[in-house]
Parts: sequence; structure tokens; C-alpha cells
Amino acid sequence: MNATVAPQIQALRATLSDHVLIGKIVDVFYAKMLDDYRINRFFFTRPAAEQADALKAFLKAYFNTFNSADEKVLDALDGYFTTAFARTNAKPSLVTGNDFAFLLDIVGGQDIRNITLLTPAHCFLIKLGPDDFHYDIVMEHLADSLKQLNITEDLTYQILALAEKGRDGLLARGVEVKKAA
Repeated sequence: MNATVAPQIQALRATLSDHVLIGKIVDVFYAKMLDDYRINRFFFTRPAAEQADALKAFLKAYFNTFNSADEKVLDALDGYFTTAFARTNAKPSLVTGNDFAFLLDIVGGQDIRNITLLTPAHCFLIKLGPDDFHYDIVMEHLADSLKQLNITEDLTYQILALAEKGRDGLLARGVEVKKAA
């Protein structure tokens, strides 16, 4: 890593470790997400504050380590998926955890996808069928939230680039982070 990149990464880490700033971003962002009819159907009916707190806990764990495979980060992410997307009748597959995708593909006449869950509770979101259209809306709301909070252009670019890196993983097209037990 060259000397000009390291200070930028350190500055980004320091900024994103500011839990007050992250809390403000999440609160504004979450309100936008829940108000948008195009994507609010994905979220469970738990109180918005409870869902936002679970997202803040995940981001705090992640920004403390910047290691998506860290056990505490994965536990916090699993907690967020459960809080935000789990329905009382939603259960992971009894056979493989990915049976729902196989069945959806068969019924929809699509090629069978290889689903890679980030955590066991990630299946709650994936069963609802998010795709790139929905992720684009999330990115739009994140950008609008950062602009509303007067986050600098440089920091906005870095946060959006970091969020974009999560697209394939969140849509279950990513590389497996941890084998399910």
C-alpha cells in the first residue's frame, strides 16, 4: 500500500468509527427507506427505532474492525437481518437453507441460482426477492441522506463506494464468508 492511500484509509476508519455520526446517518437513511413504497415491503413491522438500532450495532461492529468475517460482525449482521426482515412464520429451509431459491427459480422458470447467504438470518431477506433495482434505491437513499446531513463530497464518495461493495453479498451473489454450522 502506498503512503498516500494509508492516511485516507485511516481517516475513513476514524470518521466511520464516530458512532454519533453513523447514528445520524442511519436514522435519516432508515426513515427514507421505510417511507419508500418501492422497498418498504421488505422490512418487518417492528418499530423503526428497533430496526435502526440493529443496523447501528452491525455498523459499529464492522467499523471497529473493517473485517466482515469477524465473529462479532457476523453476529451483529445476523441480528440485523432477523430484526429487519424476519417474519414470525419465516423459517430457514429444513434441508439446505437455500431450498427457497431453488423452488422460486423452478416456479419462475429461471436458471437455478447459487445462493450464498452471509449469515443464517440472511435467508429472511433473500426470500423476499430483492434485486439490483432495489439495491439502487438503497444507494439513492444513502446518497440523499449523506447530502441532507451535509457530509463532505469526498466522504460521501467513500461511503457510497463502500456500500456498493456490499451489493453482491447482500443480494446473495457473493463469496461465502462463513460456512453455516
